[in-house]
Amino acid sequence: MISLDYAFHHLESVFGIIVGRPGALDRMDISAEGFWRSFSAIVVALPALFFVWVITATTSVAAAPGSSLGALVATEAILALVGWLLPVAVFAVILKPLGLSHRFAHLIIVRNWANAFFSYVMAALFVPYLVLPQGHAVLGFLGIVLLVAVLVAAVRLMRAALDCSPPTAIAFVAGELLISVGLALYVAPGAGVSG
Repeated sequence: MISLDYAFHHLESVFGIIVGRPGALDRMDISAEGFWRSFSAIVVALPALFFVWVITATTSVAAAPGSSLGALVATEAILALVGWLLPVAVFAVILKPLGLSHRFAHLIIVRNWANAFFSYVMAALFVPYLVLPQGHAVLGFLGIVLLVAVLVAAVRLMRAALDCSPPTAIAFVAGELLISVGLALYVAPGAGVSG
């Protein structure tokens, strides 16, 4: 298991890449051990993810009283886990024909820690849902700002991890977004399990 210092160091490095701090990527543990350690970011992200899952599920239950809160939280958890791990397999397949297989470890390490970083950003932006009524204009505005900020940051992280051009980074981010949306559309119909 990793230490808190190790986790904070990599979260800080992710932030450094996003803001364009020189050498931020070089400060990360890009080694075979660092590759496997980076999956500990899932555990690091769990408190923030669980907070978001519960708020999202509670909102869904309020809109559809017959739904089961536990089933909805479980669905959110499955979506998050599959959405986190499935692109790893996809990247392993597509990087080689693109001549980028030498950047696979960089990509996965950066992506894992970035997902943990974004989970806490998202959790912080979900706090207003606890005090503002559903449908409030502020919530919609925050959602748009979050989406734009995360997409811009994701492209910057992808460029650094793959050492590639902006169009290539945008294509990879768009592909990962399509995977996430596809998963949500596939799993969501079975989410409203009555309890």
